[in-house]
Amino acid sequence: MKMDLRRPLKAKNLKVIDYINRLYATFDGSSLWEIDKSSFEVLKMCDGTRTVDEIARIIAKKIDMKVEDVKPTLLEILKELEDLKFIEYVSL
Repeated sequence: MKMDLRRPLKAKNLKVIDYINRLYATFDGSSLWEIDKSSFEVLKMCDGTRTVDEIARIIAKKIDMKVEDVKPTLLEILKELEDLKFIEYVSL
């Protein structure tokens, strides 16, 4: 699998709310999107300093799996987060 050096960054105005053990993302409170725990954990790592590969390594180590097994699911999550405008990719 080729290296992915893109750096995802969480949208500055995105807020995540924990309400009755469910997670919701919102920009201004007028619209809510329910997000799962896995997506939330990925979103927390999208600080603009870590590359996609670095995030994959962190997750793989945390759940004791190989990076190449983690990365396809991570890429799906990042694509969904990007489509929703929850993240964007930045360069240093």
